[in-house]
Amino acid sequence: MDTLAMPGLNIEERLQELGIKIPIDPEVLTSWRAVPRLENLTGKVGGFLGNKKANAEVLFKDVKELLDQRFELKDSVLVDKFIYSRPASEEIIESLASECDFVVTAIAD
Repeated sequence: MDTLAMPGLNIEERLQELGIKIPIDPEVLTSWRAVPRLENLTGKVGGFLGNKKANAEVLFKDVKELLDQRFELKDSVLVDKFIYSRPASEEIIESLASECDFVVTAIAD
């Protein structure tokens, strides 16, 4: 039976039927929430959360440059996580949340 084609099953049920573990920490799902979308980035402070991989800095430099050209950012903050495979520390998250209007994060190998 092809469970991916079964109507009425949500993604969690489909993964469970296939014996695949959901790759999301349940604690993270309950502790984080999305903020309302910004109407505009003009004059905002942008945060850039890197993963300490070699190309993350290159990627963020280009993204920051494009955002700055298009939206004239007021400022930007570039921070790296301590361990690329782990979530950012609470200290980093709190710092970005207090200093920035938005944060861009990416994985760049």
